[in-house]
Amino acid sequence: MKSLKYLIVGGDDRFVELAVLFKLGKADITTYGMDLKALNDIKNYSTLDEALENSDIVICPIPFSKDIHKINTKYSGIDIEIEELFKKLGKGKKLILGAINNYSKDLAEKYGIEYWDYHKDERYQILNTIPTAEGALSILINETKETLFGSRILILGYGRIGRLLSEYLKALGAKVYVEARKESDLSWINARGMHAVPIKEIPMYLRDMDIVVNTVPAVILDNCMIDLVKKDTLILDLASLPGGTDFDYASEKGIKTIHALGIPGKIACKSAAVYIYETIKDHLREQ
Repeated sequence: MKSLKYLIVGGDDRFVELAVLFKLGKADITTYGMDLKALNDIKNYSTLDEALENSDIVICPIPFSKDIHKINTKYSGIDIEIEELFKKLGKGKKLILGAINNYSKDLAEKYGIEYWDYHKDERYQILNTIPTAEGALSILINETKETLFGSRILILGYGRIGRLLSEYLKALGAKVYVEARKESDLSWINARGMHAVPIKEIPMYLRDMDIVVNTVPAVILDNCMIDLVKKDTLILDLASLPGGTDFDYASEKGIKTIHALGIPGKIACKSAAVYIYETIKDHLREQ
């Protein structure tokens, strides 16, 4: 990793920490799109052309884009257009990014850009579940007026986040209900001392819940479902955009909803940066 020149383009606090990790690893690391954040001994280029000219591997944030057309940036006073990056990237450079959207996929095809999406790496997804679950706990504790102990909590989805979060909540003494589609998952939920909820039976449980947590990237909590939710129930949606909740309708009904995106970068940016760093390092070693 020492002989190549690395460039981080944009990003949030995770990518500030990621730049530091590369520096500590004695890598040749620079940034572009961090003009509002001073990093010791790490150069931030003032132009994209200069930044790309002096790099071999370009690392972009997760999620890759904001407002569809622009690269996700927190510490920059300028907008970085995705199409501009792809136009100027050129041949021979490796592009590494996280959670690319369809617009960017189409642009990559248009300009013949090859990229690697670390968000699809199983190792990364498993590790990234940890700060997501911990952050969800923090939100639930801070946004409710009662203890999680004894609360009735329904988790929609039994993927990585649903599995880990349900175990955390059970350990805190909550009465945990978990929706799943697979019969094998329903069996595991029951075996682990929680209440398994087949998808068709969600309406039977909603009206009794104090908290509903959605992890499924599809609209499950539509108008009909929200009509069954108590006014004082908190809905926490952890699914990626656009989420799995009709937020406007829930607001009309006076039901509190929180769409929590990018939790790892907000509550555990150092750990999240380590996960990205190790994933990239392993990938490059394999290559």
